[in-house]
Amino acid sequence: MASPEDNERELILQVATRLFAALGHDGVSIGQIGEAAGLNTATITPHFPTKRHLYLAVMERAQEALTSVIDNRAGDLKAASPEERPAALHRFIDGYIDLCVEHPEVPALWMHRWLSDASDIEELESLSAQPLAQYSIDTIAALAEPAHADALFTTYTMVWCIQGFSVSGVLDTTGQRRRPSDPDALRRFRAHMHQLLERLLNLTPSAEPPSDN
Repeated sequence: MASPEDNERELILQVATRLFAALGHDGVSIGQIGEAAGLNTATITPHFPTKRHLYLAVMERAQEALTSVIDNRAGDLKAASPEERPAALHRFIDGYIDLCVEHPEVPALWMHRWLSDASDIEELESLSAQPLAQYSIDTIAALAEPAHADALFTTYTMVWCIQGFSVSGVLDTTGQRRRPSDPDALRRFRAHMHQLLERLLNLTPSAEPPSDN
């Protein structure tokens, strides 16, 4: 059973994650986090002495979620035979999509960083994001080389598309925003990403294209 201190720390992390994902590191103060959690600053500082400590803990948890998916799916893709590669690629893509849809705070946190949020905290990219990204790039490289594709930009095309869709969805013909919570939009996006990566990597195309209905 978790101790009261552990429960308190978890509450702080959950509230900070929600606020950092919504407003970015630079748009949130420790006081705001405490107010949202029903705690005062003096209660937070024994767990996280500064906002920097709290932000790094939030980002570490987000990175752990990404790593848990990428490590397994990338390993399966690396080990797949040529005949198995299209299906393994689908699982790799789907794992990333599912993570971002089920945990939208993860892509939201990183998209804030793409916009130079917490720019004074530089070590996140070199210590956590880059090694995981490089592992994905190395995995894609084995498929990209025979297809004369750029493994770096193929991988980041997947990242940009999936994170962008997870955070903002798409506008339909009526101007209504269709988010990942819309089953049809999610199905079509998933099929689109399968087809896009297959074509970039010159793998067997999907048998059934997504419906426009």
